[in-house]
Amino acid sequence: MKVSLWKRVRQLIETVLCRIGFVLFPRIPYRVLLMLARGAGALAFCLARRERHVALANLKLVLGKKYSERVRTRIARASFQSFARTALESLASRRLVKDGVDRHFEFSPGSLERLSNLMARNKGLIALTFHYGNWEWLSLAWGMAGYPVTAVAQPIKNPQVEALFRQTREQAGHRLIHRKHAARQLYKILKRNEIIGLLVDLNSSVDEGGAFYSFFGLPVLTTRAVGLLALRTGASIVCSVAWPQPDGRYRIEIGPEISYHLQNDSEQEVDAITCQWLAHCESLILRRPEFWMWMYKRWKVRPSPEQGAYPFYSFYDPNMERGRKLNIRSVTH
Repeated sequence: MKVSLWKRVRQLIETVLCRIGFVLFPRIPYRVLLMLARGAGALAFCLARRERHVALANLKLVLGKKYSERVRTRIARASFQSFARTALESLASRRLVKDGVDRHFEFSPGSLERLSNLMARNKGLIALTFHYGNWEWLSLAWGMAGYPVTAVAQPIKNPQVEALFRQTREQAGHRLIHRKHAARQLYKILKRNEIIGLLVDLNSSVDEGGAFYSFFGLPVLTTRAVGLLALRTGASIVCSVAWPQPDGRYRIEIGPEISYHLQNDSEQEVDAITCQWLAHCESLILRRPEFWMWMYKRWKVRPSPEQGAYPFYSFYDPNMERGRKLNIRSVTH
C-alpha cells in the first residue's frame, strides 16, 4: 500500500520528536518534569477544542448532578494534566531502572502479599487496569517488583514510534503483544502460570465479541475477554492502579480480586465478572475523577438509534443488529 508524502513526512517528524523526548526527558529533574506536565496539560485543555468538549460532555453525563459546571471544568483540566504527566513520564521511563522502584513507587499495605498468594495458585493471573493515574508506569512497577507482565497493546500507527515505545515498555521484563489475534497467545500464557495485563476501559466491538454493559447508567460496548479467558483457564483476576501521591510518587494498589465460579453457567458468569470490574472502575472514578481519561469517547456507540442521554459524539451503527441476539446485552450492576 502506497504511503502519501505527507504521511511519510508526518511520521518522520513524530519519530524525531519521540527520539528527542526519550533522550531529553530522562535527564530532566523530576520536579521540573511534573511542572512541565501541568503546563502542557493546561495548554492542551485550552487548545484541544474537540477533546475538551468530549471530556466536558462525559463529565456532565457522569457527574452533572453532583458537581457544578465550574467544578466539572476544573476536573476536566486536571484530567488533561494527568494525561500529560503520563505521556511525559512515559518518555522519561528509562530513568526508572536507574532510580529504582522505591524512588517512584510504593505498594499499598498487603498488595505484594496478595500478588504472591494469587501467583501461588499456579493458575495464571489476569491483571486489569484502566486509563487511570499512570497506567504505563503501573506495569513497569510490577516488573521491577519481580512480576513481569505480558500486556496487550494497541499498535501505534507509526511503526518507528511503535518500536521506540515497545523498547521502553519492555525494559522491566515485560512483553507486548498486539490486540489483534491476541486471544490464543493469552490463553497459552495463562496456562504457563504467567501474568497478562489488560487495559479494559476501552471500547470493544461486536465483531470482537463485545457486548453492551451498563457503565454509569448507560450501556457501552465492553470487552468480555476477561471472563472468557478466566473460565477457560481458571486464572485469577485482580484489579490494579497507580495512584498519584502528593510527593510525586505513585501508590500501587493491587486489588480487589474479581471472584467467580467455574461451575456456573458460563454466559452468566462472564456477565458477573464483567460487571464486577466495571463497578470497581466506577468506584475509582468517583473517588478521584481527575485521574481518569475523560477525553476518551467511552460512550461512542449506542445500542439504539435514539440519542437519549448519550453524549453528542455517540452514534448508532445499524450493522450491529445482525449480532444483537448473540452479542448485545445490557446488564445493570
